[in-house]
Amino acid sequence: MHDKKKANAKSKNEATALKNRRGLTIVELFVVLAIISVMLALFLPVVQSVRERARETVCKNNLHQLNLGMAQYAEVHKKLPASVPPGIVGGWTMELLPFLEQRNAKETVTMGSLISNIPAELYQPPLIFRCPRRSSLDSGSTQTLWPGHYVFVPTSRRQSFLLFDAPIGSQVPWVNGGEMSYDAVTKSKGPHLDGFFFTKGFQQGISFMVNGEEKH
Repeated sequence: MHDKKKANAKSKNEATALKNRRGLTIVELFVVLAIISVMLALFLPVVQSVRERARETVCKNNLHQLNLGMAQYAEVHKKLPASVPPGIVGGWTMELLPFLEQRNAKETVTMGSLISNIPAELYQPPLIFRCPRRSSLDSGSTQTLWPGHYVFVPTSRRQSFLLFDAPIGSQVPWVNGGEMSYDAVTKSKGPHLDGFFFTKGFQQGISFMVNGEEKH
């Protein structure tokens, strides 16, 4: 009997507590929503910045590896890759494939053949030729031939070179080994905050340029 009374008393207390409990008022709800909005407004730019830094890191690593591949090519062939006419498969991008562990990709096509005849599996370049930032701007499709994301800039009568991000709007197919003059590149807008990451041939390190000025 005593236990039954205690149970009844407990049930009454719980019922009273439930009656006294109140929900959020409209004002409190708006305050909570405002706090959440402020937190999101502060958090989203941080996320965007982290993503952009990650893209930059990948792009710089690509340029570093391409520079090493070009140096190996020059050591073996005693010259830099030759340019090819528009619409033709070849150029520095294709010549470097064997030096970037992509020999099978080069063997898929015939150098000097028409770009219009390349197989669909080469519409997209290997990852090392893709700048993540440029990829997000281009929204490349697996059904179309991708433009090159990097350009070759020969210097000193083709005895040396630089490798740059391709300017925004450049649509030279990646299998054609896009080349540009130094002035043409520096007068254009790059994919990274209008600037370019670039590497100087046969040298270590990646630099950044915007509006024709090198930044450190």
